[in-house]
Amino acid sequence: MQVRTRLGTSLLNAGIAGAFAASMFAPLPAQAVVEAPTSVFGCKHLETLAEPRSIEGEDGFFYRIFADLRLQHTFTDETVGYLAELSRVLKERGTTLVYAPVPTKSQAMPDQVPDRAELYGYDFKVAGFVYQNVIDRLRAAGVVAVDLQSALRDSTPDTLPFHKADFHWNSNGARLAGKAIGEEIKAQPEYGETDPTEFETNRLDLEISFSGMRKSLQTFCLDSLPAVESYAYETTEMASGDLGGAVDLFGENTTVPIALIGTSFSDSKVNNFDGFIQQYSSLPVTNYAITGGNQFGAMLSYLTSNEFQENRPRFLVWENPIYNNLGQYGPAPWIELLAAAANECSAPATAVGQGNSLEFEVSLSGQDLAENAVVMADAQDEAVRAAAFFVTDARGNRREVALKRNDRLRATGRFFLPLPPFGKSEITSLRVVLDRPSEGQPAVHVCQY
Repeated sequence: MQVRTRLGTSLLNAGIAGAFAASMFAPLPAQAVVEAPTSVFGCKHLETLAEPRSIEGEDGFFYRIFADLRLQHTFTDETVGYLAELSRVLKERGTTLVYAPVPTKSQAMPDQVPDRAELYGYDFKVAGFVYQNVIDRLRAAGVVAVDLQSALRDSTPDTLPFHKADFHWNSNGARLAGKAIGEEIKAQPEYGETDPTEFETNRLDLEISFSGMRKSLQTFCLDSLPAVESYAYETTEMASGDLGGAVDLFGENTTVPIALIGTSFSDSKVNNFDGFIQQYSSLPVTNYAITGGNQFGAMLSYLTSNEFQENRPRFLVWENPIYNNLGQYGPAPWIELLAAAANECSAPATAVGQGNSLEFEVSLSGQDLAENAVVMADAQDEAVRAAAFFVTDARGNRREVALKRNDRLRATGRFFLPLPPFGKSEITSLRVVLDRPSEGQPAVHVCQY
């Protein structure tokens, strides 16, 4: 596809959007940097010394150079395939995945980006195309994907969607995003099998939030930067719907209409993102978002939990910033998600303890393990955060893999380990060592993904 830009004519192919932009964000040589214009706030060295390196835009809006202005957002065909497969597996078991990629500040608010951004290769047409390309590819693969870029651009000068000196959306942005997601959910065929109820959203006081970005940038500016402030909102249910009486196509009682998985964009009481989804979908939302969980933290925490396995939601909304690379850690997190979503596991293997509940071993000799086999170690204790797997094959080879949930993630005590990477030789034994003694009865299951 040929795109005419202010910098000239660029060739951009939908399949190589990331590669096109990859070379555009190497730091400019010192002699090539044009002297920065006068700052409204008396700021200096924002583009060279501040963390995050930023550029001052129009009307007091600041943009991160390496996140908000970049055109490269890695979203490979493999990632699209994994998302499509996860969507399919969840759908077969009664849950519709709704993927909602959050656009960057420049994609949502191109009018406030200064002309100086062109020095870093920024082009507003290309930025918008790259986001839309991801949405189009996901939809073509059968994923319910919400176009939040178009939704956030549908703002007015008085209701711009992002904070000025921070990279998060404000309550205006949360409302526009929540409305787009709610309308997308209502458009799904399975919405007809839910029991909608009425919600009311009321505006509360103006609140000021802490911002690490604003605090960092302020050290390079003489005058006070715009406060990270936004009106708080509260959404309440007006009429209680009889959720238990809803028609259940899948033979199970689904009492969680919408589960929200996401990052700090979702995990904020002030912006009321989950409340706005309730308002515009007319369905209750349970929020499982985790600040600092990055792209997979909240999703892994939820799908491996008892709550998900015992009471799956009708809709699973996954909010994730477009710049969070879902392929960053290879196939491992996807395999865990797929195995947990499918929950196709055999009866637990007999675990022989080593005198305590910290270490145990199981025999896998003679078991016919499929190519997509996954071992699930269930500590039966949600306080367990790590498990080390020692796999021994028939040739005597031994390999070790450790899985860990950091302190920001929710501990569930369940860990999924794919077996194919250990080779084609018969696996004879598996020893599992937990990071702490289990309060339950640890068990090992063989699952499929």
